Amino acid sequence: MRKTGLFLALGLLSACSGPSTTSLTVKLVDGLGEPLQPQAAAWRVGNGPWNALPTGQSSWVLPLPAGSGATFAVGFQCPSTGPLSYVSLEAKRNEVGNTLLLRCPLDWNSPTGAVSGSTNPAVNGAVFSARGQAALNGGAFSGLTAPVGAGREVAALGSLGGTTYFGRSGLINIPSGPINLSLSSTLTLTTITPTGLPSRAHLHLDTGVRVDLAFWGGGSQTVPRPAPSALAASELLEIYAEDAPGLAILRLANPNPLAAPGSTVSLPVPPLSLSVGESHTPTALPTFTFTGLGNVGFSAGLNPLGYALFLAEPGVRYWRHFVGAGAASSPYTFNLEQAPGFLGVVPSPGSSVQLCASAFASDQSLASFLASRPLPLESCICYTLFLDRHHPGRLEVGKDALSFTW
Repeated sequence: MRKTGLFLALGLLSACSGPSTTSLTVKLVDGLGEPLQPQAAAWRVGNGPWNALPTGQSSWVLPLPAGSGATFAVGFQCPSTGPLSYVSLEAKRNEVGNTLLLRCPLDWNSPTGAVSGSTNPAVNGAVFSARGQAALNGGAFSGLTAPVGAGREVAALGSLGGTTYFGRSGLINIPSGPINLSLSSTLTLTTITPTGLPSRAHLHLDTGVRVDLAFWGGGSQTVPRPAPSALAASELLEIYAEDAPGLAILRLANPNPLAAPGSTVSLPVPPLSLSVGESHTPTALPTFTFTGLGNVGFSAGLNPLGYALFLAEPGVRYWRHFVGAGAASSPYTFNLEQAPGFLGVVPSPGSSVQLCASAFASDQSLASFLASRPLPLESCICYTLFLDRHHPGRLEVGKDALSFTW
């Protein structure tokens, strides 16, 4: 009753405080957007004191000061049973909408099971679920790891006699008996990325399944493209290209003319440059210094969104933090270790520590990304988790990394 009472009190406060406050719904989710309950949770306004949130739920309604100048922060200890895992965010109120989803990267709401089956025709290639993929040999597959429950899906991509085929199961309940997938031949489109840059194309289904369409070393590439009728309007074609200090991602909704069969999609990658430094004491999270977002080298017409930080004591503890462009400063300090229940976020003295940092710009708003469900698989490990969302748009990411002893 105490947890329920606090949740209601937060909601009533936002409803009764008048026009000087606005309500923000914060949800903690896994990579499929399914709810998680944290081991610790806290929030604050500006540089005020941290306030504990109830942990027996996965959604909270926060009453925040209205106006663009108000800054807020929220943090969670994820329910991981292995290494300690923390996620947090700080932003201006006007950088987010009315719903904010934060994802725990190591935790999942549902267990997994193994799936087997066959395809017609009997192609060679791969089968995909929301939690993995497996080889498809002569139309047969086994051992595909998939999330258990209703509303799941399996998809396949393979070739036979020089023709590429695609098929999907539709919504099924896992575990189930062997699955037979009926496949249809694909169409094609052409993608162009900078020569020499590792590039790839994916298909993101609404069920969280990612289908790997093509991998190449940059330049022009013919990519298999399922017929538009085989996909929902909200399902995405993704083109990705990575330079050492940066990367670009383009996610196109199925009806977008740029993603139409026979089209040509070009994805340039500008020369991006991000430099992040840190200083710390043994008992507190670091103070960071950033290259200004305006100096990263993003393409014209994109809006700087902010920075993501990933601090890891490998195998022991991981902290992921996002700071919106409006709340960022250099130097920048975020004292999550002072929140109730978060002392364990600080690495152990003498430990080897890794820091990954990224700066983001997009033709979409930060609010639109943070309100969209996550993509189960991280596009670029350590760098893109916060904005890997099922949402169309262009995204550019500047990267930096360093290792040091705490």
